[in-house]
Amino acid sequence: MISENYKKIEAKAFWYLEKYASSSKNLKEYLKRKVRDTDLNQDSEIIINQIILNLEKQNILNDNLFSESKAKNFIHKGWSISKIKFKLKQLGIDNEIIDSSIDTLKSEEPNLELIAASKLVKKKSLGVYRKKTLDDKLMNREFGVLARAGFNYALSKKILKELTLEEIENIINNH
Repeated sequence: MISENYKKIEAKAFWYLEKYASSSKNLKEYLKRKVRDTDLNQDSEIIINQIILNLEKQNILNDNLFSESKAKNFIHKGWSISKIKFKLKQLGIDNEIIDSSIDTLKSEEPNLELIAASKLVKKKSLGVYRKKTLDDKLMNREFGVLARAGFNYALSKKILKELTLEEIENIINNH
């Protein structure tokens, strides 16, 4: 027989999942925070683990799909692979799942970093998209933007100095 506490905590889990995509660990942390100082706190650890397990069995919670979907989304935002790995780790995804998701994406498209950097350059109006005249200070700033986004120097140099507008547009439009 399902306890009243189980039903209430499960309702909180469903409410959260209706609003946000989540990893198992992230949902677990959310539920712990929600019941911490309430009457639901009694046996909450066991109940939360049981709810998470049931949601995983029903495939409502799937860290593999969540990780892959987030990684694709971040690539489209112009994030580097290292930044994506860091963010997924923050969201409670296991390193093996993160690596597997990235490998899957790389098998579909080997030039993920180039695609992401191209999208970032367009989004931030850098390189061939810049509106100002290029000087040393501006070039350093543009390299800095790409470095802070997690892209290495070789890729930054390629995207800022070597590729033409048509080549970058082609990369963006084909992905």
